[in-house]
Amino acid sequence: MLQKFRYRVDNVMGRGAPALIGVLAALCCVFAVLNGLLLLAFAPDGIRPDNARSSVWAGFLRVLSPTALIKDRGSAPFLLIAVVMAFSGIMLMSTIIPVISAGLQNQLARLRAGRTRVVETGHTVILGWSSQVHVVVAELVEANRARRRGCIAVLAEKDRSEMETEIRERVGDTFGTRIVCRTGNPTDPQDVAIVSPEHARSVIVLAAEDECPDFGVIKSLLAVAGTHDEGGTGPLLVAGVADEQNLAAARLAGGPRCRVVSTQGFIARLLVQSSLQSGLSQVYSELLNFSGHEIYMTHHPELAGRRFDDVLLAFRCSTVIGLMREDGRILMNPRGETRIEAPDRIVVLSEDLTTIALSDAIPEFTPGDLSPAETSPAPGRNVLVLGSNRRLDAIIEQLGAHLPAGSRVDVVADTPVPVEEWRGGDLRLTFHRADITRRHVLERLTVTKYDHVIVLCAGDRDAQEADAGTLTTLLNLRDLAECGMHSFTLVTEMADDRNRVLAQAGKPDDLIVSGNFLSLRLSQISQNPHLDRIFDELFAPAGCQIALHPATDYVPTDQPITFSSVVEIVRRHGHLAIGHRIARRISQPPGHGVELNPDRWETRTYGDEDQVVVLTGSSLIQAP
Repeated sequence: MLQKFRYRVDNVMGRGAPALIGVLAALCCVFAVLNGLLLLAFAPDGIRPDNARSSVWAGFLRVLSPTALIKDRGSAPFLLIAVVMAFSGIMLMSTIIPVISAGLQNQLARLRAGRTRVVETGHTVILGWSSQVHVVVAELVEANRARRRGCIAVLAEKDRSEMETEIRERVGDTFGTRIVCRTGNPTDPQDVAIVSPEHARSVIVLAAEDECPDFGVIKSLLAVAGTHDEGGTGPLLVAGVADEQNLAAARLAGGPRCRVVSTQGFIARLLVQSSLQSGLSQVYSELLNFSGHEIYMTHHPELAGRRFDDVLLAFRCSTVIGLMREDGRILMNPRGETRIEAPDRIVVLSEDLTTIALSDAIPEFTPGDLSPAETSPAPGRNVLVLGSNRRLDAIIEQLGAHLPAGSRVDVVADTPVPVEEWRGGDLRLTFHRADITRRHVLERLTVTKYDHVIVLCAGDRDAQEADAGTLTTLLNLRDLAECGMHSFTLVTEMADDRNRVLAQAGKPDDLIVSGNFLSLRLSQISQNPHLDRIFDELFAPAGCQIALHPATDYVPTDQPITFSSVVEIVRRHGHLAIGHRIARRISQPPGHGVELNPDRWETRTYGDEDQVVVLTGSSLIQAP
């Protein structure tokens, strides 16, 4: 019997503070009744209550405050029993207070641990934690500035207070957007349910910074995909995978409302395109950054029936770059005679939704000769790739797709290069093993004979150690270029975006590319899933692409001209003008001379070294 009693007591203790408080409350009631019976049976006339209700109330007061026995008078048995009941009340109260205190402490600890459920709708969920989480949060905060009561919920295996402190220090002012952090495993469905993904607007999955980050991304996508109903509705899932071989599996895990970006392919294309065209990195940064100029789809039924060329100057502070049909197909830089239908959406490049407004007068546009200007075959180029990481194979593949025939690519790294057998046709590819941080190695390579140089961050080292070596190589390259009076395009990959400031300190026009571009793209897609297809097209080796052409190819220099006239002239070559790069402002951050969507009617004079940012080629992007 005693053993069974102990077993039941142990079960009650195991239920925690609520069960203990319930037991102590029951004992309090029992002692109140016993004290009431004591008063009715033994108390003298001056102390005895008038009825049973009064006696129970008096007994309850004696339990709460045993000092009431000081006023008791009567027989010795009555006083003895009153003392025993008083001590029982003291023991009961001394037990209740620490139990309640422990319960409150446990609840506060649970709140600090970040295990309470997030009760929000229309919020953005971030699963996982990496060095890029601050970039994603900052971009989402910027995107939410036009929304009221925006919310971002972060779930990661990290202490809640540490997450909140780090985000507050790195992001700063959130402009009314609430940041809610919760501690949990982003691959566990039960933990994921804490941030209510089924009611979220979008879910961004961040890859862990370990050897196999894609496995965790796929598991997180599976954990969230279960919140989608049979109708296919639910939050938009956005993620990035490091290995392109895992792209299909990740998309299958996420379901129809999932957008997965290949980190390896995206960064490789970005590095190659930026190295081949100086200034292109700043243009991409503007497009991917919410504080810059973004791509929007806007509906203007009053433009129905007009040709595409007729609406190029319809917006004073926005640039028309395509059409989105009712069935989801996107036409980028379509032919000028393409008719706009009533359900169509106009794809525009604009600073904000509020800046997308039709001009009072829409001028008629005479397209003239839309055939591209005749160009001679481009000569072969020499490219030097310094360093090696998992993206090297994709970078060489992109170089083979972009470079003209007769080009040469030399790869120099201090580790074995992870490149598969290359069959690049006319592209000549060589590999050398050397320490690229040594100046004599760079001097022996004669870097001044190259047209383009790409410096890759070492993938087998700590981020800070890798960036230290990259910075050393970068400084040596700058000095060799100045000593040799030679100019080559230089793009550098950094592991930690905080080192970008150090790399840009000496020469801000060097194009520094880091992993935060992926975070910017994921943030953009989380707000508009159609942008995923447009970015894939813009970063592809062929089709519709962004390029910087000399202003002298289109307009006379040293003569005032409006940008609307530039748009008309560029269009006659089959291209779309979306901005320009002013050479005298290259050293001025943050745009470094790049300006998208300039005022159409403002007059300016271009110099010989200025460039026009154009959209070349035409493409039809099929519906998903």
